[in-house]
Amino acid sequence: MNLGLKDRVAIVTGGNRGIGYAISAELMAEGAHVVVASLDPARNAQAIEKLKARSNGRVFGVPTDLNDPKAVENLFKQTLAEFGRLDILVNNATNVSQGGFFAMDETGWDGVFDAKLRGTVRCIRHAVPPMRERQWGRIVNVSGGAAWTPQLGAITTGLNNAAVQNLTVALANELGKDGILVNAIVPTAVRTERHDKNIRDAMAKTGQSEAEVLKPRVAKIPIGRMATPEEIAAVVAFLAYELASFLTGSLWPVDGGVSARL
Repeated sequence: MNLGLKDRVAIVTGGNRGIGYAISAELMAEGAHVVVASLDPARNAQAIEKLKARSNGRVFGVPTDLNDPKAVENLFKQTLAEFGRLDILVNNATNVSQGGFFAMDETGWDGVFDAKLRGTVRCIRHAVPPMRERQWGRIVNVSGGAAWTPQLGAITTGLNNAAVQNLTVALANELGKDGILVNAIVPTAVRTERHDKNIRDAMAKTGQSEAEVLKPRVAKIPIGRMATPEEIAAVVAFLAYELASFLTGSLWPVDGGVSARL
């Protein structure tokens, strides 16, 4: 498809594996230039080489700790120095944390919100000025189904995701007049490397087959299977689409029908 993304410049946080890598690849397939921002320099370098082999677009990586305001500032400075513009920001980086409400101390609470919510806030603060300059921008936040279905054993994950969704709607109202559209996607049950490891660990622990481990995980998904990262990436690319120009403040459930409701 031609989504009108040729020569657009995108930053994808957590863009070196899983959903983030698929998003980087999809945007590049549509002609965008991509900056991959992730914490691990070695994994970043591997992802960049793979992406270069798949596309004619320009791509480079900036190892970035989203907990560090200076590192986030450097990410955007390098992007603007390289390309002179920024059109698309995908806040994909996440921190899946386990731990019940009463088991977490103050330090634990601060840490998990720094990684997801505050990292997203930091990136948006730096992304908006160059987008305002051109009166065009797309911000896509990757949330998660735990925002809608709280889990006490991973309560901070759901709270982070819910806060990101609230932020999405608030900023859509604030930035619409500047030509900057802000949306969120809400994926559930995606077959990433991390999920594959989780499945293998469950198989080893229980002695069950892969099909047996997957059965309860997909039981509530009307489509009857988990998503691929590429299916999530396609929705992100659509929201960055030149003609998706009247979409903002929306939360897109990409979950095979799990959250379907009137």
